[in-house]
Amino acid sequence: MSSLQWVGDPPKEGEVPPPNELIRAAIRRLFRGYSVVMSVYDYAVVENTLAKDDENPIVACMCLQATPGYYGKVQLQYGTPECVGSHPDYRNRGLIRRLFLEMIHPASKARGDVIQIIPGIPYFYRQFGYEYAISIAKHQVFEHLASAIPALPQGKTEPYLLREPVLDDIPYLVQMSTPEQLQNHAGLGAFYTKEYWRYTVHDLPQTAQSNYDLNRETRIIVDAKTGQDCGLVMTHVASLLCLNIFTLQDPHRHQYRDALYPVLRQMIAIYQQPTLFDLKKKEENQQEVKDAKDPQNADNPAAAAETKDTEDVNYDHTTTTTTTTTAVDADTVLGPGRQNKLHSCRIMLSPVHPVTQLLQPKLIPFKKRYRLYTRIPSYADFILTIAPTLHDRLAKSCLAGISVTWHFDFFRQVEGAAGRGLEIIFDKGQILSASDDWVPLTPYATMLAARERIARQKEAEQAVAAAATATTAAETPSEERPSSPSLNQCHQEEPPLEFKAEFAPLTLTRLLVGDLSITEMLDLYGECSVSGGTDAEIMLDILFPKQEHHFDLFWW
Repeated sequence: MSSLQWVGDPPKEGEVPPPNELIRAAIRRLFRGYSVVMSVYDYAVVENTLAKDDENPIVACMCLQATPGYYGKVQLQYGTPECVGSHPDYRNRGLIRRLFLEMIHPASKARGDVIQIIPGIPYFYRQFGYEYAISIAKHQVFEHLASAIPALPQGKTEPYLLREPVLDDIPYLVQMSTPEQLQNHAGLGAFYTKEYWRYTVHDLPQTAQSNYDLNRETRIIVDAKTGQDCGLVMTHVASLLCLNIFTLQDPHRHQYRDALYPVLRQMIAIYQQPTLFDLKKKEENQQEVKDAKDPQNADNPAAAAETKDTEDVNYDHTTTTTTTTTAVDADTVLGPGRQNKLHSCRIMLSPVHPVTQLLQPKLIPFKKRYRLYTRIPSYADFILTIAPTLHDRLAKSCLAGISVTWHFDFFRQVEGAAGRGLEIIFDKGQILSASDDWVPLTPYATMLAARERIARQKEAEQAVAAAATATTAAETPSEERPSSPSLNQCHQEEPPLEFKAEFAPLTLTRLLVGDLSITEMLDLYGECSVSGGTDAEIMLDILFPKQEHHFDLFWW
């Protein structure tokens, strides 16, 4: 799998690992038909049509998800390949490559994705045109929660309370989870949409088949004095508790320093309670015991059917009710052990978020900085898509209104690139065109073009000199002579402005998404160069500044 790890200890060398229940739960959710990131038709599989009857004919698989997001002021969709897997006996046969190149990438392009992201196996996805670029921000860890969070003083009540959201709260959840409200200051990232909130706060609790379906908790923060909603907090459990969202509606009226510990105390208490799935299973077990003691139910077909590993979900997105008849594998009943992961909390907020600043003295850096593979199949299409953001950046800069042609040379075309070069034409600060078809001249062609340009210049100078001589010798009165351009006037005509840059194949992606500044690119890559004077580097800094990214993945 591309992103989901084994639950518990990894398998030992030579040991056949048991089924990964975390992954099984995720695949089941995606196949139920109401996922907001994909439909059941967004799976690609490879079948062994020659397999025996008792063998599983599916030997490789992959799905294509859609992550709604933004780049500056532009909303776009990130194509996200996921759930990549192959049978051990069928690996190294090019099956995953064919799924990527013949199904997933064409499908992503057909629906209009101009950028794709995928987490996963180190180096592996470079084979298919991906470059490490977008990063999950470097977070910090709040350790020793039990002792670090002060207890509520005896006789006091919490000034802020938490309540579970319902369907009617979705507009409020959307309002409270915009990038501006979250104070993430990211230049590009993913949106929390109304579909996301319906799926996580309603659909999953209603249809959970295991505790792996319920690893995310969302609560609305309520002012205890007025009873009014005033904020939002959202956490999930991975290797430890993670704080994804903590935002107050009016931070001038409701102070983060007053709400921080009351909210954290209550969120920890929530994870110490049984989940909805736990309560559901307890009720089912009690009913089974009751039915077993009742001889009238011994031959009841309905009671027997409940013990089967089947699912019948009647789901209607237009209503608030869900009817589920299900019996879950015994293995999937075991939860992810939420309580034993409350020793620390990963703060997944911006470094400048008020909560991060308040906890800063108690935080330690998270050991690993996680990067996403990023693929921009056509730089030209991407540039044209994000053009409104680029226009805004130029208009507010020292190069406002500039007209210039940019030429980018990538040395060679590789898998994942639409061409070996890129041309972008700016006219008065606006992008006129962008093309992946530009190809730099060879050294020999460059020499011939220079010779031709010099020859044309000499011909023009000779024509001007000849016209001036003829005019002087003419007997025509000076006031009637036709005007001729002077030699100086010919030299005053300036050629169109052109900037050039060279990048190793696919590395321009890191600049476009703000992972590295142009200065860092020049220091890191020996092939990287920019020509055209100081203004050329300044323009790249203006168009593509280094910036934060905000992606909350793996909730599906």
